[in-house]
Amino acid sequence: MNDPTRDRELDIPDEPWMSHGFISKIASQVSLPYRRPKTKEITRRNGTLTVTFSAGGVDCLPYGKYPRLFEAWACTMVKTNNPCFDPNTNTLELGRSFRDFLELLEVKVGGTSFRNIKPQFERLFRCTYSIVNLTESKSSGVNFVVAEEFNIDWLNPQLPPQRGKTAYNWVRLSRGYVEMLRDRPVPIDLSIMAKLGKPMAIDIYAWITRRFYSLSEVTHIKWEQLYQQFGSGTKELRKFKQTFKEALEEVIAVYPCRVVCGRTYVSVWPNITSIPTSEETQQINRERAKTLQVAHSSEQRQRARAKATESARAGKWFSLFGQPDQIWWCSEAWDINAAQDHLYGIAERGDCPVCAYDKRNRERHGSWPFPFR
Repeated sequence: MNDPTRDRELDIPDEPWMSHGFISKIASQVSLPYRRPKTKEITRRNGTLTVTFSAGGVDCLPYGKYPRLFEAWACTMVKTNNPCFDPNTNTLELGRSFRDFLELLEVKVGGTSFRNIKPQFERLFRCTYSIVNLTESKSSGVNFVVAEEFNIDWLNPQLPPQRGKTAYNWVRLSRGYVEMLRDRPVPIDLSIMAKLGKPMAIDIYAWITRRFYSLSEVTHIKWEQLYQQFGSGTKELRKFKQTFKEALEEVIAVYPCRVVCGRTYVSVWPNITSIPTSEETQQINRERAKTLQVAHSSEQRQRARAKATESARAGKWFSLFGQPDQIWWCSEAWDINAAQDHLYGIAERGDCPVCAYDKRNRERHGSWPFPFR
């Protein structure tokens, strides 16, 4: 599949990490297992990209929701230079900030959840990644283990005052893993991720929101390609399609977008991104400023019209034929014929609109000699 975002940084405005986060580019391209795998090694493919995950001396590969949540959290901490990550040693403290992250994603934090998280972290930290990109003209790849050293002491009954504190829970990530997290991560909306229950739904959300950052026209992806990318724990494409559709429905329910599952292809239409990029934000601000400018100009015109109307309705002295201050009247009601009838006395005082407008005009009623009398 063509990947327009492969070499482009998805830059977004600075915001607190509690409002948005990041997930690695690799995690948006290929997937870890969803259920406990029967093998200790799996391979995922996406176009020219091939990623092999291998269990490092443990019972199985990491699977399910928690390894995905950890990677999103770790990627966010690394990307935002959070104090819990030490870039000099690549050490990430699994303390208060990780608890905050889980609570933000509506994951219950306690002994039961930590008992479920702990073995998944052990599997993930010992997992090895082999990432290879093969094209006709170039071959590149990297191999690394996720963590070089780690210490998880959440469940140590001998340390109740320190349970969950950073001093006893940390992981020293490998250089290769940190570089993977830093390599053009995908901005994600944590409020959307919090509403996704299925691990595949998390993967689909990361995948489509990354595609939306560069998608300008509808694209069609074969089911076989998606199966190689996501996998599902089943060897039957028919079952994979059904699982994918169910997870996609969960995503669309909280992140409205147009993704249609056909018989042969999955079609994806351009859509707004979860988190606007800096370029999109600048465009939004420009459009907002333009709207405000138009509104301001409209308001100015309205004020000018109101002022003109007020001025037109306000009385002032009018001069006729070079004679100053002859009639007190307003521009809106000004009538040269009525003014002459007033000054020449042609109009009766009781019917004269000039006299009726202001009593100061009454003493000048008929003050001009009629030229033909």
